[in-house]
Amino acid sequence: MSFIDFAESYFTSQPTVVTLALLCSSFAFLVVLFRFERYAPQRRLRVLFASFAVEISAWSFLAFSLLFCRAFLGLYWTVGEPEAIRTIFSLAILASLLVALPLSAFVTFKVPGTMARRLMDDLPEPEGPVVDLAKRMAKDFGASALRVLLSPGEVPFAYSVGGAEPVVVVSKGLFEQLDEDEVETVLAHELAHVKNHDTGLNAIIAVYGRVLFFDPFIRLLERAVYTENEFSADEVSARETKKPLSLASALLKISSGQSSGRASSARVEGLSILGSGKILRPPSVRERIERLMRLANELEQLGSPPERALKAA
Repeated sequence: MSFIDFAESYFTSQPTVVTLALLCSSFAFLVVLFRFERYAPQRRLRVLFASFAVEISAWSFLAFSLLFCRAFLGLYWTVGEPEAIRTIFSLAILASLLVALPLSAFVTFKVPGTMARRLMDDLPEPEGPVVDLAKRMAKDFGASALRVLLSPGEVPFAYSVGGAEPVVVVSKGLFEQLDEDEVETVLAHELAHVKNHDTGLNAIIAVYGRVLFFDPFIRLLERAVYTENEFSADEVSARETKKPLSLASALLKISSGQSSGRASSARVEGLSILGSGKILRPPSVRERIERLMRLANELEQLGSPPERALKAA
């Protein structure tokens, strides 16, 4: 029997067909669930990561199935077709777990720590009350080892990198152009990213996205996760600080500053609170502000202290 014949028998066998059918139906169900949870970014993120796990599982299973069909073609002659198919099926399932899980764990813990250490080597800590404010807020987010670093750029921006010792980078322009409440909400937004381990999770998706460059669903998942991460961090910041309109105002000012012609000096490295359209299309500032205004109305109805009207950028 040739490799092609054996692979055809394997992929048309009952356990293989059932496994692939379950993976496909699970993915389809998760897509429907994602569309249903329109204004719940944290639940949508859980659905997206489950979809990502299903997609990776499917590709890993297919790849190892083909590899073992080729490597153990001789099993067909020694133990017969049914037993050979069961053996290769079991090995493919086991190998998918043994390879995907360690790789995911390595990327999750290694990449953010490496990025954070490089930033700590390159940037100084700022002086003034912002450090005390950030570290005081960090305790509420479970990030007691937080380091705050200062970028000398005049363009307002902020971004965070998780890890064992998470880092929040803020620019000089952020303090010059934003008021105290706006800075507080921006810090809360970045601490939400740290709390949710967004750096590590984004790194996993990016790595698999490069490996599976031919899969359009991976790119769509990567973009969707990127978008929902921002919506989720906005919501957490708004609920923790009770100042959604201050965050909306901060987004307007940061957007204005980065589009004023000085943004080239800030190449805010795609990690900015506004994101970078060169890598992945970020959610629009307008949509984020609309969501924050909806949250402001919700908080007001729940009895939270009202904020002042949205400030002009």
